[in-house]
Amino acid sequence: MVWTIFMIALDAVLLVGCIVSIYWQAQIVLRAHFNYWPLILGILLMSWGWGGSTNMDSFSRWLIIIGLSGFLLNCIQAGVGGIGEKRLVNNGFVSTVIRYDRLAGITLVPVTLPNGKDRVVGIFITTAQQRVQLTFSQALPTIQGELRKLVPGSTPIEIQNIEQ
Repeated sequence: MVWTIFMIALDAVLLVGCIVSIYWQAQIVLRAHFNYWPLILGILLMSWGWGGSTNMDSFSRWLIIIGLSGFLLNCIQAGVGGIGEKRLVNNGFVSTVIRYDRLAGITLVPVTLPNGKDRVVGIFITTAQQRVQLTFSQALPTIQGELRKLVPGSTPIEIQNIEQ
């Protein structure tokens, strides 16, 4: 009985987490590159959890299936981040959204990969000295222009070139 209540609560928390992630990800204007590590970790943990659900009754098995599905969906959503209309959306399991007025500075680093593709690494520093790094495939002027529209004028946006 206690286990069933725990699983129902856990399923509810996971599904609410999915809904909140969908809300913030729907507001992304410039999407960053997908982060695959949460998905890989989620698949490994899900395969471990799936093996323990064989000798349960039907209702308990469905609670496990819903919980693991919610967990996997959260893992997929954890890889998504970018520049949103209202806030910066960080990727990760505990993906945070950061209000633009809480940013102390932004550093954009254009990088050319060995295969010739261009990327821009955005390093966002909050007033609490937290660093958030997102990688974009859009052009530097596009990212810089979008940030200028969204970020307060007091937040410096620095362009830093890497010597290659």
